[in-house]
Amino acid sequence: MGDVDVVIAGGGPAGCAVAAALAELGWSVLLLDAGVDRHKQLAGELLHPTGVRDLRALGFGGVMEAWTSQPVRGFAVRFHAPTTHTLLLPYGRGVTGLSLEHANLTVPLLESVSHRPGVTLHGRARVTAVEHNDEHGVRLRFSHAGAEHTVRARLLVAADGRASPVRRMLGIAEHHLRISTMLGVTVDSACLPYPDHGHQFVGGPLHALAYAIQPGVARVMVDLPLGSTAGTLKARPELLLALPPGLRSEVQRALEQQPAPRMASNDDRLAETVWAGSAVLVGDAAACCHPLTASGMASCFHDARALQEALHRHADHIPRALERYAHERRPAQRTRVALASALYSAFAGQDEGMRALRLGLLHYWEHSPRGARASMALLSSEEPRMRVMAREYLRVVGHALVAMLSTRGPGRRLRSAGPLLRSAGPPLRDAVASAVEQLGSWLHRRVRRPVYTLARAGWASPRRAFESNR
Repeated sequence: MGDVDVVIAGGGPAGCAVAAALAELGWSVLLLDAGVDRHKQLAGELLHPTGVRDLRALGFGGVMEAWTSQPVRGFAVRFHAPTTHTLLLPYGRGVTGLSLEHANLTVPLLESVSHRPGVTLHGRARVTAVEHNDEHGVRLRFSHAGAEHTVRARLLVAADGRASPVRRMLGIAEHHLRISTMLGVTVDSACLPYPDHGHQFVGGPLHALAYAIQPGVARVMVDLPLGSTAGTLKARPELLLALPPGLRSEVQRALEQQPAPRMASNDDRLAETVWAGSAVLVGDAAACCHPLTASGMASCFHDARALQEALHRHADHIPRALERYAHERRPAQRTRVALASALYSAFAGQDEGMRALRLGLLHYWEHSPRGARASMALLSSEEPRMRVMAREYLRVVGHALVAMLSTRGPGRRLRSAGPLLRSAGPPLRDAVASAVEQLGSWLHRRVRRPVYTLARAGWASPRRAFESNR
């Protein structure tokens, strides 16, 4: 087989987006799709407005117009305890996201990108070995049509999901933590309190997420402890107490019907680096987190556009382009992963500290419209700055303390202050540390690096040379 500019491993949303982005630059693209049955996957179905914009910018506007998708105007968060209360968090400025069944989203994307000039699609094809990878290019083997093929390329893109075999072939380590198991069923969308919103059901024994995926049909995803199965919910229906009665009955009915509910593992995965030599990770292959923020697809489309911009600027120097890509995507990704972890602890935690934090969230969103808008900007990936997340988290803790003082039974409530601070401390500490890191990186790129470059060129004479220009 002849050489190509880029080989993309993975034909899901991330792979399709990268193929479209690089084909737009005039690159020859070999897209390898493993051919999994996407009708059986429990994967990305809700797309925030940022993802909608990026997908249109990548030339998929026509595909999106043909989708039978449902509008998503924001999130409805239903608190089961301490009182049953629902708060609406709109996206703002009148923008909307969309949602639809996973296969109905991904299959048209793959079909569309396969017809783009410069794109060659091989179905039921997998990378089997990366034989060579350095700054000058890659050589790899892949299986297709019962045979092994070898190809050389300027760039290899791993868009093969969170378990990413290609990431392992490249020797890139990752931090991996299994969190829980997700069970997904379909129900009548009329049971949703707000059919044009995504729903978060918090404060009960189990956390759940729900949204419409087509007219009259909604997806409900229930977060189960590790080791649980559908039988766990059948045997213990009281675990669904956070859901409204009508929706709870629909979920129980769906559990009794065939086919069996879809299941997926919820994991935190963060690669130690997103590039090596002339290979790069995008989407879930680089980082993934709990799906309660529904930010996975918006994130992978952002990765595709960031990679496109980096390669456009440094088309003749792949390592420099990949370094720029890593810098551009890092702030938003770190914030997204940290937010998902903090929200999951707050929504699903059953200890006294997390119950107090949920009370703070309810109080904050109820009494601060600005805070609700800021929280929604973070959740929808519109706001990528970690310092904003740290600030909002600190305000929620403050509102939790205020709510304790304003609630009857002050002695009992104030006793929750200690558990609250102990539970909220680690996420807040990590957020502040990451915010400081982001600020330092920004200062380095905007101040230290330019001055260092000028000093080396003889155009500036700082009192002391900077130690590093990384």
